[in-house]
Amino acid sequence: MQTKERMSIHIVEEPKRQELIRICYGIIGCMQEVHNQLGPGLPEYIYQEALTTELHTKGFKVHKELEYHPLYKGKEMKSYLKMDLVVKSSTGNIIIECKALSSLTEKEHYQTFGYLRGTGWPIAILVNFGASPKAQIERYYYENGIIKVF
Repeated sequence: MQTKERMSIHIVEEPKRQELIRICYGIIGCMQEVHNQLGPGLPEYIYQEALTTELHTKGFKVHKELEYHPLYKGKEMKSYLKMDLVVKSSTGNIIIECKALSSLTEKEHYQTFGYLRGTGWPIAILVNFGASPKAQIERYYYENGIIKVF
């Protein structure tokens, strides 16, 4: 991962925060469309492909299974995180973690939180397409070392 793509952990200024929220609403609209079209009960990779297609259609710059080398004591590790989807924007990268389960557990939350801490990126959206009658969507904001629901 190139240094220019790293975002430091810092408090996001209000205009930038509002732009991230606007982008998140667009992403969530795409998630809802995928769930409306496919419903629950399919494998996770089917939802990932459909969501990638929907995001591209709406003009988002999305990367599937993006590999990111976290830092340890200031040095880039050889090991990497592999996130389901990442939407890139000038205001910050947004992690999307897709699941297809009857319900989310702590395991899925901890995985998503680990991606936020490991990258330092400001937003993660955890979506469970296995939920019924609509997709379960949770948004998290990483600010100043603290993960918050928004």
